Amino acid sequence: MARIRLKITQQDFQQLQSLVFANLPREAGAFALAGIAKTDLGFDILVRRHVEIPQELFRVQTEVRLEVEPRAVNGMIALCESNQLGAVMCHSHPSDFPYSLSDDYGEKSLFDTMRNFLPVQAPTASLLFFPGGVRGRVWLPNQTTPIPIDEIIVLGSSVHRYSDAQTSSFQIDEQYDRQVRAFGTYGQHLIGGSHVAIVGVGGTGSSVAEQLARLGVKDILLIDPDDFETTNRMYGTFDTPVKKHWWQFWKRVSASYSYKKVDLIAAHLRHISPDIHIEAIPQSIVQGSVAKRLLDRDFIFLCTDEHWGRSVVNQVAYQYMIPTINVGMAITTENSAIESGVGVVDVLFPDKACLWCKQYLSSKRIAAESMPKADRRDRLKEGYVENIDTTQPSVISINTTVAGLAVTQFLQLLTGFQGNFGDVERLNYNVLESRVTRGKTQIDTSCICKKVKGKGDLHHLNTT
Repeated sequence: MARIRLKITQQDFQQLQSLVFANLPREAGAFALAGIAKTDLGFDILVRRHVEIPQELFRVQTEVRLEVEPRAVNGMIALCESNQLGAVMCHSHPSDFPYSLSDDYGEKSLFDTMRNFLPVQAPTASLLFFPGGVRGRVWLPNQTTPIPIDEIIVLGSSVHRYSDAQTSSFQIDEQYDRQVRAFGTYGQHLIGGSHVAIVGVGGTGSSVAEQLARLGVKDILLIDPDDFETTNRMYGTFDTPVKKHWWQFWKRVSASYSYKKVDLIAAHLRHISPDIHIEAIPQSIVQGSVAKRLLDRDFIFLCTDEHWGRSVVNQVAYQYMIPTINVGMAITTENSAIESGVGVVDVLFPDKACLWCKQYLSSKRIAAESMPKADRRDRLKEGYVENIDTTQPSVISINTTVAGLAVTQFLQLLTGFQGNFGDVERLNYNVLESRVTRGKTQIDTSCICKKVKGKGDLHHLNTT
């Protein structure tokens, strides 16, 4: 059966809670605009923003029934039509009661009318809030009964899940006993059940991959188009990989035979965890077909050095509401000595500043990266583009430090173990000072991250 989830930021979730609980024990309601993301596993409903219903537009408001004026419905239809988005109807019950027959009739009637004005793919769904919880359901076209939403995912300082799944019977492999002592059985279950992507498996990405495999993550997607070179100081690689018995799958067919980074890392992770599911894609993330492979992931680690690739994944994080951890490391040298070293870890998803807001990305750099190499060399001679082909310094211990900070934020998003200190937007690692500080950036209201938030498949993705 297809998996149905709803994703919403903590800010929007709390605002909807406040609106629908405003008149308890009487019911109250609100709307939300929403996009959709379809994957091989099912589909996600993506809440873009809440829409308040003015108090005077509640026609009937009791402890067991809520009815709104036609003007409220017409206004929501107009918003959906003008924004080309779907709708989520939200209301409250004073206690943990299921949907009522009145709810069934009202929602079906409402969505049957609205669907005449919505994009074909746009979702129609509802959320029922009650003190201590929430449940939801989806109304599909030409269906007389709704389908329950399997999981409601709230993106905040940690990722909170509302689901009817039982949490007391998970069987955890004994090898993870020490982690269970830190995060509990359910925490380890969340780690093991996460679908993770790593974009870029070089110095930081390979370290992230190894840590995730040893933590017990069982489903990892690796994306990187590059060939392995002996100067790449990556985990899980050797100068002569064919000498390793568990790499006999690769045969050196000629002196110039090359190995893809993702294939080497995939083999290494399978050696660490034989039951792990690894998919290795030796292609660039800027290709549309490759970028769309991210859409069924629960988390993304962004470890590529390219600005073009970073910009694509940055958009995915906000458009599809997938928590993404950006990992960057830059070392500058002078006369064979480190002059400065700065590592960054950014947590990216809607209601947090994106990489464009932080001026981390450069449009000039992206323009240079998108040129054929021959054209780029010519333009470089003319002084029109940046030099992006110079090999940068890389130190495995420093890369590992930054990767460890990133993986720790992944654990925070899953388990919330940092408590009140867990709301992280950026970590800055100063290598020379051995110091980690936090950073925060104001969201640019005109930025792409605001424009595409939660639209999913209802908006184009800027890829090739």
